[in-house]
Amino acid sequence: MMNLEYRWLDEYFDTVHQYTWILDPRGKVVRANHAVQKLTGLSQEAMAGIPLWSMPWTGLTRQDKQTIKWVVNQAVKGRMAGHELEIHHRGQPGIIINLSLKPILFETGEIKFIVAEGYDITAYKRTSEALNQSEARFKTIFDKAGIGILIKDINGKMLDCNPAFHSMLGYTIDELKQLDYLEITHPLDKKLSRKLFNELVNGKRKSYFIEKRYLHKDGQSIWARLTASLVLEPDHQAQFVIAMVENITAQKEIETELVELQQRLMQGREMERLRLAQELHDGPLQEIIGVTYQVQELEDTTTENAIREQLQAAHTALNQLTRSLRTICGELRPPTLVPFGLEKTIKSHAGQFQATHPDLTINLDLAHDGQSLSEQVRIVLFRIYQEALNNILRHAQASKVQIRFSQEEERAILEIQDDGTGFELPNRWIKLARNGHLGLVGSMERAKEVGGNLEILTKPGKGTIIRAIVPLHDESFHPAGQEEKS
Repeated sequence: MMNLEYRWLDEYFDTVHQYTWILDPRGKVVRANHAVQKLTGLSQEAMAGIPLWSMPWTGLTRQDKQTIKWVVNQAVKGRMAGHELEIHHRGQPGIIINLSLKPILFETGEIKFIVAEGYDITAYKRTSEALNQSEARFKTIFDKAGIGILIKDINGKMLDCNPAFHSMLGYTIDELKQLDYLEITHPLDKKLSRKLFNELVNGKRKSYFIEKRYLHKDGQSIWARLTASLVLEPDHQAQFVIAMVENITAQKEIETELVELQQRLMQGREMERLRLAQELHDGPLQEIIGVTYQVQELEDTTTENAIREQLQAAHTALNQLTRSLRTICGELRPPTLVPFGLEKTIKSHAGQFQATHPDLTINLDLAHDGQSLSEQVRIVLFRIYQEALNNILRHAQASKVQIRFSQEEERAILEIQDDGTGFELPNRWIKLARNGHLGLVGSMERAKEVGGNLEILTKPGKGTIIRAIVPLHDESFHPAGQEEKS
């Protein structure tokens, strides 16, 4: 028997769920935790001194008891050993236990005591048996399918997978069987994967569909489209989960490249606007101003009335052309946008727009932004504002426009509302483009360019609200050659 120095183990024993015994060097029971007491129906005192193979196991064959005795003798000789056994108690269904024994030695090599642990592997074995029963029908589909097929127990442990799945992730089947589904799930997708899986095995849903990232054995991300379903036992208890996994990495890469291409095209278009504005300002506009001065000088020096009248008309036309070119340059690159911010730029533009279109009343409710927005975000919001105002002028037949701009926490909100005719909003954005609303589609793309989104609220006869919601700082895209600042 072990002495009193081991009584502290009782507290530990009662906190673990697996069946745990402490045996003396001859293999007789010294301590047993509450899990063992519940399994056997015996108290500590009743089990003390009984060899492990003589425990009142129900349902064991004589061969099983002989095997347990052999396992204990191996531990008595200083070796680790184990055995699977199925036991019954008080009429309950059989419990399959994986029994393992580990001798604890003194420095001299003599045995201090032996730890025997039994792990309940019933669910795993029952699931494996269920799979084996249907293996003949399932095997052809399982092995030959072009997409991955994954089978997990209700705890998320992988029971099996087909060649397509383990090839997709670069693991062998045996390696995958040592992992659960979260260990091969990308960190950013673990929360949603865990939520959906738990809802599935808890009966809150019959199946789920998700696009998620797996982790390849070499560390790279693999995008997959996964459909998971719960397989039930005849008594409707959860048995295991089967998932179909399609590798969509190539598709996702193409989508990412298309998004990047669209962003680069839009940024290129913006740069072209800026270049054109600069060239118009530094070239034709300056030349026209120079010609205007020359005409003014001729007008002041000529003495013939007919010629003076012609020069005055030419002078007026040149001044009008100068104003038109200045307006175009301002539309292409508002001079106040970079140094003074979005608020002052919209005020300046709206004032000029109001003067040009006096029948349209423009009301402003703009928060001060100064330099709080990145230049890219400022340009995107201003272009959305411009496009909305131009659409109102061309299509809305509106008399009033309300423009609001605000900042909340980490996002900026720009809203343009009119009292015009409105329109029927299609259920797919492509229909907007087909119906000629290319400006709205372009505004959507601009909002996405900086990680935001565009909302359109409209009904025939009820006016329209265009609402752009974007992060205060654009972190969605960095052109080639520019690194993100840390």
